[in-house]
Amino acid sequence: MARFWARFLDEKCVPALWKSCMSVGPEREKAHEEARELLSTLEGELKGKKFFGGETVGFVDIVAVFVGYWVGAIQEAVGVNVLTEDEFPVLCKWAEEFQNCPVIKETLPPRDNLVAFFKAHHEKITSFYKNKV
Repeated sequence: MARFWARFLDEKCVPALWKSCMSVGPEREKAHEEARELLSTLEGELKGKKFFGGETVGFVDIVAVFVGYWVGAIQEAVGVNVLTEDEFPVLCKWAEEFQNCPVIKETLPPRDNLVAFFKAHHEKITSFYKNKV
């Protein structure tokens, strides 16, 4: 079952979340809807569990690092809200638990660096589209 969820995250969730955060214009709202549907599926899988595999961090949690850490930095950099505590409380609680796990915490890049990187990346994308239109 872990392989299924890892593949679901890698092939469905990551591209949808990336598109949701980085697209511009009317494409963004459609991407938000798709990303929210996928996040709802993940939320359902986590209900009643601390981590995807139970009480300890496992393979699926590691694969879900994009959702658990990177999406927050991207949202802050870009100014969008796809993964919110109001809409996805279980997923957000998992992300907090995941980030605070000592072995995970020591391997994550500094959030400030990620935010700065994604701000610059987003500015390039938006300026490209502005010049194209």
